[in-house]
Amino acid sequence: MRNVGLAAERARTSGPASKGRVIDVHTHLHPPRLFAAIRRWFAERSSWDLSAQPSEPGDVAAVMRAQGVEHFVFCSYAHKPGMAAELNAWLAATARELGGFGIPLATVHLDDPDPLGDLVAALDAGCAGLKIHEDVQRQAIDDPRFEPIFAEIERRRGIVLAHIGPIPWVYDTRAGAQRVARVLEGRPGLQFIVAHMGSPDTERYFEAMESLPNLHLDTTMVLAHGSPVDGTVRAADLERHATRVLYGTDFPNIPYPYPRERAGLEALGLSHAALAGILGGNARRLLGAYLPDGRESG
Repeated sequence: MRNVGLAAERARTSGPASKGRVIDVHTHLHPPRLFAAIRRWFAERSSWDLSAQPSEPGDVAAVMRAQGVEHFVFCSYAHKPGMAAELNAWLAATARELGGFGIPLATVHLDDPDPLGDLVAALDAGCAGLKIHEDVQRQAIDDPRFEPIFAEIERRRGIVLAHIGPIPWVYDTRAGAQRVARVLEGRPGLQFIVAHMGSPDTERYFEAMESLPNLHLDTTMVLAHGSPVDGTVRAADLERHATRVLYGTDFPNIPYPYPRERAGLEALGLSHAALAGILGGNARRLLGAYLPDGRESG
């Protein structure tokens, strides 16, 4: 395990850790050079100040552990051909270093010679599914080349976490939800999580849940006070769909302290059962055997 740095020490001394069995299904870890490039991009092209956030895996993990997180799902993404296999190997190795606390998702790039082979190798190495970022990777989830990849994830009872839109790089409030529906109508056993509550199209995804039982949403950056993600979610909708919503944060690539997403969720006044499911029970059920103890619970 790598050494824990100053960011983790600040987290430990900032107050008592939150209690409860929390699973954060949407976080990011990247190899050092890639993480440095991502931070430069945010510094040069956005108003987000990420300078206080850690980037080294041990530091990132320590912040979440100090806030009562039981497990976290982490990912990276191949934004161009030729990097997925090496990146997946790094993700799997980092998960081993974290001793089961962090659960990795694989990445693939459809322009590589054998994206299915890259996925199989990553799943064999311990990845629990696949992360797709349509915009960063310039690949749409309904691309036919994803079909054998989704079939393999479905067979292994893994998960897909997808940041949807804007594809084809002109925003259409219907197109993203339509792509998700096309994929899931043909794969009812594929557990599919749309990041950021599908914002700004959250209502469309709530409607789609009525006919797509394998569609889920994560809360990432939608509920945190002061978040730059423009999302409005009603407590009544969350309560009604509470078994299909999962807690996520995008940590450490967020311009505010880690606890703010959970604080926003808890401020909605949800029932105990809904809150417990969103914070961890739903993720525990979906991840199943990919959790270190290999047991589904909830």
